Amino acid sequence: MKNYVLIPAIMFSLFSCNQNSDKSAEKNLTGDSQQLENLETCYEAVHGQDSVKLSVIYSAGNITGSLLYNNPQSSNSSTGTFTGTKSGDTLKLLSRTATGGNISFNEIYLLSKSGKLYEGIGEVEKINDSTTVFAEPSKVDFTKSFVFSKVECNF
Repeated sequence: MKNYVLIPAIMFSLFSCNQNSDKSAEKNLTGDSQQLENLETCYEAVHGQDSVKLSVIYSAGNITGSLLYNNPQSSNSSTGTFTGTKSGDTLKLLSRTATGGNISFNEIYLLSKSGKLYEGIGEVEKINDSTTVFAEPSKVDFTKSFVFSKVECNF
């Protein structure tokens, strides 16, 4: 009779321990994904003498970051920030860029493919004096502009 009472007690103990370890594993996975989600990833693209550096942070489904356009032929480098979202494999961003005292807002599409980002280009339209967006987002071409590779974040 003692064996009949002991066996369910042991089974209950094992089941309880297993549930607690499952919850611990769940918490670790959640913590790890949150940690990965808030990591900063940096990219750089060089086209001729022009270069662009990006710092991208993914957080709660949103994307934020900064950018630096460097054109040695011009005395004006551009710096800016951006916000946006990821739709499939495309980052859809709105940048705020300051160049020589002028501030502009521009839509930027970046295709994420094989660890690189490919800048999209296409026909744009002005919404107002300082904002441009893609006229036909479905016709953005990702093959003719900057290709960004991952680099150390040191800018």
